[in-house]
Formats: sequence, C-alpha cells, structure tokens
Amino acid sequence: MSFKDWRKLTPFYFYTAVVALLLIATSRHTEFSRSSILILMLSGFLSWGLVEYILHRFVFHLETVPVLGGKFANTSHLAHHENPKDKNDLFANLKMSVPIASVYWLLAWVAMRNWMAASYLLTGLVAGYFLYEWLHFQAHHGRSRLPVLRYLLKYHLLHHYRTPERRFGVTSPFFDLLFGTPADLRGER
Repeated sequence: MSFKDWRKLTPFYFYTAVVALLLIATSRHTEFSRSSILILMLSGFLSWGLVEYILHRFVFHLETVPVLGGKFANTSHLAHHENPKDKNDLFANLKMSVPIASVYWLLAWVAMRNWMAASYLLTGLVAGYFLYEWLHFQAHHGRSRLPVLRYLLKYHLLHHYRTPERRFGVTSPFFDLLFGTPADLRGER
C-alpha cells in the first residue's frame, strides 16, 4: 500500500484517536454504570443508520444543495456515482465528516445535558460509521459468502445502477422501509 493509499484512511486514524481520548477522559469519572455506557454506545451505533440515511437522501443526492459544505458533499458523492469503482471518492474525508461528528456530539450534549453521555453516543456513532465505510468498500470492491452481507451489497449496488432515488441505507434498509424509499432486490419499486 502506497502513502497515497494510507492517506485515504485518515478518517479512521483521526476518529480512533478522538474516541480513545474521549474514553480516557470519561474513564476518570464513575458517573455511569457499565450497562448505561453500553446502552449509550449501542444507541450511538444505531443512530448512525439515521444519520447515514438523512445525509445520503437529503444532502448527497440533491440537485441544489445549501451552504455549510453541502455542495462539497453533493459534488463528491455524485463523482462517486459516476465512477463507483474509483477508490478516491469512496471514503468520506475529514472536511465532510468532522462537522457532522461535531454537530452530533454538541446536539447529544445538549439533549443529554452531559458531555460524557454525548461522548459515549459519539463513540457508538463512530463504530457505526466504521461499519458503514467497511460495508461501502465491500459493496464496490469485495465479495462475501455471508447472506446478510450479500443482501446489503446487492441493495447498495442497485442504488447505484438502477434506482439512485431509492435505497439510501448502506448499513441497513431499515430507514428506507421506515420512510418509504425501499425497492425490492430486482430493482422494482
């Protein structure tokens, strides 16, 4: 792997360091039980699916995108749709992901009224994001023997090649089902 290839993984290095620092900072306090921490992290992990769906449907696929980096995200995503096998437009970069992660953490802090709870939620969200990036890479460059992975990979590739206005979930079709944007695996609506 060349240096240029390693640079594409910058978000993984960055968020691993952020999560490590947050977990070190929160470990100095005993405000939450282990089960509470686990529930918060699981909630953050599950919330990734909603974040992914909202961004993919309402930011990445809009013809005209508002300010605050939306146009950059839209342009990058449309380039990915034009050439889905290109590894340069496959991973989200820090310019796009840091503002999203920061807003998520701040909103979680306001909602939970506790920076540590927000940190545990963000830790779960980052785990969901890492799963998303791995599944997305697998959809375009991998093969799997596991039926659930084959289903998700096919679901995403049909989004690219047959119904770009549907199937916005990559890690799960749950929010597509909830918000009425799914399609069956043959590409029909």
